[in-house]
Amino acid sequence: MNINNFTENLQFYGRRKGRKLSNSGQSAIRDGKDYLIKEEDIPNIFLNQKYIVLEIGFGDGENLINSAKINPNFFYIGADPFLNAIAKCLGKILQYKLKNIAIWPDDVRKILKFIPNNSISEIKLLFPDPWPKKKHKNRRLIQNEFIKIINSVMKYNGTITIATDHDLLKKWVLEKFQSHIDFEWVVETSKDWRLRPNDCFQTKYELKSINQQRKPSWFIFKKQ
Repeated sequence: MNINNFTENLQFYGRRKGRKLSNSGQSAIRDGKDYLIKEEDIPNIFLNQKYIVLEIGFGDGENLINSAKINPNFFYIGADPFLNAIAKCLGKILQYKLKNIAIWPDDVRKILKFIPNNSISEIKLLFPDPWPKKKHKNRRLIQNEFIKIINSVMKYNGTITIATDHDLLKKWVLEKFQSHIDFEWVVETSKDWRLRPNDCFQTKYELKSINQQRKPSWFIFKKQ
C-alpha cells in the first residue's frame, strides 16, 4: 500500500471549529503552541520515544489526559482537527504540566505518512463518527486502506482499541478487521467487548451514550 496514494486529495468531513473560543480557550492555544506538532517535529518524536500511543479524535481529552498522567513513561500523540477540542485539551495539558504528550491539530491521515514503520505501540479510536447513512460509508475512517497503513506503522503485538455505541459501526469494524490476517481480535468472553478496558477512561461521550441507553462495545485488535 502506497501511503502517498492514500493521503493524496484528502477530503475532511465534519466540523473544524464550533462556537467562538472563550478567553481561556484562546489562552490555551497561545500558551500551549509548543505542544502542537509540526511536520518538522515528527522525526525527533519517533527518534526519542520508545512507547508511543496515538489517540485519534480525542474529544474533550478525558482519556488522553488521564492516560498521560498515569503513564509518565509513555508518550502520547493526540490527533484531532477540531479547534475547540484542541483548546480544551491544551488547557488540561498546561494545567497538569504534562511533558509526555503532543497534539497533531489536523486530520490524522496527514500525519500517518510521516510516521516510521513499526513505531506505534497502541492506537486508541474512541467513538468515531459512524456516518450511518449508506451513502456516507466512504467517510468512515475505518477502511481497508486505513487498516493497511496502521499495520505498517504499528509495532509487532501493537494494539488498536476501538469503541462505538452504534450497531452499524460495530458490524463494520468487525468485518473490516477480521478480513485482515495481520490483525487478531483479542477476545475470550463477551466481557472483553462489553466492558471498557482497564487502560481506557470514561469519556463524556460514553457517559451520554449510557444515559441514553445505548450500549458501547470495545474492540481490541492485535497486530500479529
